[in-house]
Amino acid sequence: MKIPALLALALSLALAIPSAAQIPERPRLPRGADANDWESYFERGEDLFNQQLNTTAHASFYWASRLDPTRAEPIMAMWATFFAQDERKLIAYLNDHPPTLQRPDVIANDSLLMRAYARNPFVHRGIEVALYTRLGRGRWDGPMAAFLDYARGEFPRAAERFGAVVRSNPGRNVRFRHYRALAFVGAGQMDSAAVEIEALLETLRRIDAVRVTAYESKGMWEYALGRIYESQGRRDAAREAFRRALVEDLAMYPAHAALARLEVQARNVEEALGHAATAVEAAPHDAVMHYEHGNALAAAGQHEAAAAAFRRVTELEPYWATPYLRLGAAHDDLGAREPALAAYRAYLERAPRRQANGIGIAERRIAELQQQR
Repeated sequence: MKIPALLALALSLALAIPSAAQIPERPRLPRGADANDWESYFERGEDLFNQQLNTTAHASFYWASRLDPTRAEPIMAMWATFFAQDERKLIAYLNDHPPTLQRPDVIANDSLLMRAYARNPFVHRGIEVALYTRLGRGRWDGPMAAFLDYARGEFPRAAERFGAVVRSNPGRNVRFRHYRALAFVGAGQMDSAAVEIEALLETLRRIDAVRVTAYESKGMWEYALGRIYESQGRRDAAREAFRRALVEDLAMYPAHAALARLEVQARNVEEALGHAATAVEAAPHDAVMHYEHGNALAAAGQHEAAAAAFRRVTELEPYWATPYLRLGAAHDDLGAREPALAAYRAYLERAPRRQANGIGIAERRIAELQQQR
């Protein structure tokens, strides 16, 4: 995993609002596909990618990311389609060719990778493997064979192979513990995934104790560990991991958003508000951070401020359905009938069919509010 020290700068490149000229046209979907569902565009993008129709695949992944910006998969896929269009650039990148790594377009593309990791450090990386397979089958041995097992969904076998790579040289191959953790996450073995990240961190700290070169931040690894703990419901352990991530790297603002979620669940609204506000300040163009802020404000009973936060989300990501439902609820709490009706209707226009519960809530509130006229 290539992780630049200035994470906030890298993410800001990817989170800048695109101009109208940069927005690709929505690709056509197969008959019956839900045009409001991010997965419809993601699956279409995968089909196009496999046909090496890279430009249209990129557009499909782009629209998947706009329909649900919380998902890491389409962001990772956009990163892959960039290199799919230029094999020589990919080879130079993999070989850490300095002039290639310093190219503005490569730096901007790497910012997508950072954005994907911020959304989910364990995002499935099958499309990355599909990209590498284009370089030829002869390269697939050792750790790359394990990566291929991972992409095929053979997670236990991949974990076993990555484990053998680590054991062959625990110091030099320490980062393959991350790949082994990916395989364990794919297999649903979250305890084993946590063990791998904990061991990775322990090894890196031992290296820091003796190295004389520059210190390497472990903020992303602590954040990843916190996400595992959070998924397991281990709130105290997750909280401590996210706090360590911020000690390692103050630019790790996704850890603030994660802490805000935990504090909302614990009903520590003041702490939640502080973390959520810090995340928004660090990433003012990230709609997901504003969404977390809105949730914290709503939990604190600050409904007017919550409505403003959710309205900002809809300005940044107007195609994302869920914030309109939250905006409608905030207006409802304020007794603002007409704005609530408008928000609920906007949600129904954008809601994917899978959100049956949310659709039912919006339809009921629209009927009830109309009866109040």
